[in-house]
Amino acid sequence: MATTFTKGKIYKINPADLLSDPQQPRTFIDPIGLEELAASIRKHGVLEPILFRQDEEGKLFVVAGERRAAAVKIAGLATIPGIYVNSDYREISLVENLLRVDLTPIEEAEALETLMKEKGYSQYNLSDMIGKSQPAIAQIVSLNRLPADVRERCRSNPNIPRSALLEVVKCKTEQRMLNAFNKMIAQRIAAEQSAGKPGPVRLSKAQAMIKQVDALNGRLVDLPVSEWEEVDRQDFAQALRNIRVTARDLLVAIDPGSMEGEGEAGGAESPPSQELQ
Repeated sequence: MATTFTKGKIYKINPADLLSDPQQPRTFIDPIGLEELAASIRKHGVLEPILFRQDEEGKLFVVAGERRAAAVKIAGLATIPGIYVNSDYREISLVENLLRVDLTPIEEAEALETLMKEKGYSQYNLSDMIGKSQPAIAQIVSLNRLPADVRERCRSNPNIPRSALLEVVKCKTEQRMLNAFNKMIAQRIAAEQSAGKPGPVRLSKAQAMIKQVDALNGRLVDLPVSEWEEVDRQDFAQALRNIRVTARDLLVAIDPGSMEGEGEAGGAESPPSQELQ
């Protein structure tokens, strides 16, 4: 037999008995935020009761406090405090979520439109109810004109700001709105990727020179000098002799002992490569 509850009274409810309301305006719960809330509940407990209702079959549904109920289950608590409501629970749920300002822009737009349709509220009624100006209400509700695909993608990405979506909805036609939305998402991804890249590494003059010498050495390895014209081969051979002299002097300056066995300092050059003769 179903338990009889009294309106307005606080009860300790088994979290396992609570079901999500199929008409709950919240459709996305940030998993990271949920884990953080669960950790807080483990430490401090549930600081604010949820609201719940009971249907004709005796089943219990969360009217307000969906995140708290889900976090309590993760935290492993045996009970959660809940206040029983039997009045217009749909309106309570919508307004409670709107006042908590934690719905996504699309969820908020759909919740306001639901109140307008189901209760016959005007934008001025909603303005008084939730403390937003009528122009602000009009802007929020305009997001319901976005294509269904765009609205669905926004539900899975709560980080898309309302301001960006308001720019998209100005495009009027569905195709233009879809194009504008895709462009906006691509720009946001590119900006995030760019922000995550390390800045250019500034090299000292010495490090820059080392990189240049290494790069030059790599280019010299596979030069097809045998295919060159004779005059080019001879000029190149002389350039290499000059490099050899400069390199030897630098090596002596850096490490005098490194040139032992290479002839006297400033001594005779070794014969040029036969391939370059």
